[in-house]
Amino acid sequence: MIKFPNLSRLHRNEGLRALVLSFMLTACFSQKDVIGSKVALKVNGTEITTQAFADRLAQKLKGLDALQVKDDTYLENAKKQTIEAFLVESLIKQYCDKISISVTPEELEAEVNKIRTKYPDDNAFKGALAEENMSFERWKTGIESTLLQRKLIAHLSKDLPEPTDKELKTYFDENKKNFERPARIQLRQIVVSTEDNAKRIHDEIVAGKDFAELAKKFSVAPEGENGGVTNWIEKGTLEVFDTAFKLNIGGRSKVVKSPYGYHIYEVLKKEPETKLNLEQAKASIRTALRERQEHQVFSTWLEAQLKSSTVMKNDALIKAIQISTRGN
Repeated sequence: MIKFPNLSRLHRNEGLRALVLSFMLTACFSQKDVIGSKVALKVNGTEITTQAFADRLAQKLKGLDALQVKDDTYLENAKKQTIEAFLVESLIKQYCDKISISVTPEELEAEVNKIRTKYPDDNAFKGALAEENMSFERWKTGIESTLLQRKLIAHLSKDLPEPTDKELKTYFDENKKNFERPARIQLRQIVVSTEDNAKRIHDEIVAGKDFAELAKKFSVAPEGENGGVTNWIEKGTLEVFDTAFKLNIGGRSKVVKSPYGYHIYEVLKKEPETKLNLEQAKASIRTALRERQEHQVFSTWLEAQLKSSTVMKNDALIKAIQISTRGN
């Protein structure tokens, strides 16, 4: 059985991951313009050219060191994963077209905006795209594929039964360590993109200005609109919040830097490490069991689609794709 990757992972699920590049990756082969336009893989009526396949492969390998990239076994595995990803993507799109499932422009735009708000400002978002060597449109297409997969899974799973109490208890007994919750805190924070602005705002807070109003006015974080109040943050989530666990309720930080900008926060609530009982854990267990059922349904559907599909693969062309590294 072929193990197919999850499309949300292929597109980095929550969006973009900033990487530091020590080299560029390019797919190299003789007579590039001619060979690059040839079909490397075809799934029913959906084709991918050798050049497009090489671009996907290079994107998959970007960020790895030269030794990994040059390893033949690693490269072949990466090619296999690229093939499987295209198969999954194509079969999902073809099936959804047939049963009239689609992602609306409004749904896509909402998801794009949701991801963009995780960055302190638009420059940080564009910088992450640039470091990924990915155009906005290409990234947006990946997000659309992920949303389409979610819709298909919801369609395939609509008649699944709810887990029984016995199943919930069995899962709890077999996974008790998963229900040990770390210490957590809730903060009110302000995040800005420059240190100078952060220091100026910190001085205003010290002088007695209202923290919530300053958050609404200046914070670039999503919770700024809510006066800077965050969701619960578990210990170990992000280094910038480590100091918060040493503060008392009402305690405030100095200006602290993170990959997302410059933070100022105060502690609103604190909870110690806890161990959940079955009743407290039921909601998360239901989610875990539901996801397991959905994965099984999706895998069964995918295998059936593959068996009934026509897949043409040009092994010679795919084998000819080689990766070269070049320093910045």
